[in-house]
Amino acid sequence: MSEEKIESIMRDCFRAMEKGDVENGLSFWAEDGVWVNPAGTFKGKEELKHYLTWMAESMQDVTITETGNGIIMQGNKAFVEHVIAATMEGMRGEVLAMCAWEFSDGKIQRMATVMDRLSLAKQAAKGWLAKWIVNSILKRAEKGLR
Repeated sequence: MSEEKIESIMRDCFRAMEKGDVENGLSFWAEDGVWVNPAGTFKGKEELKHYLTWMAESMQDVTITETGNGIIMQGNKAFVEHVIAATMEGMRGEVLAMCAWEFSDGKIQRMATVMDRLSLAKQAAKGWLAKWIVNSILKRAEKGLR
């Protein structure tokens, strides 16, 4: 499969996620596709559909913007650096994410997504106690840096 085709699939998959279009998003995946991300490991179309549905129901006004390195290709594998912004439970947040994709027969066979969940927690913390806990973790993680 050409690099142009792979890039097109990746961007079309992102657009489906932005729209909350579960069926279209699912169409990019192989029957036995696997998505590993901070929320868990989702194997096969049924689990992927469950996760994509949860995303569509939980996140509004989603934007996925390529940033930094953008898309890097090598054979049937690709890497993309991007920012995901969305509103969840009335709160707007964004996070830098990195995804490694592997393709087989024109479909996503495997994706591994890494993102900074602590950054999300900092953005979502409500109330003094939650903010204090998150900030304490951040202070400890950054000890000696400042």
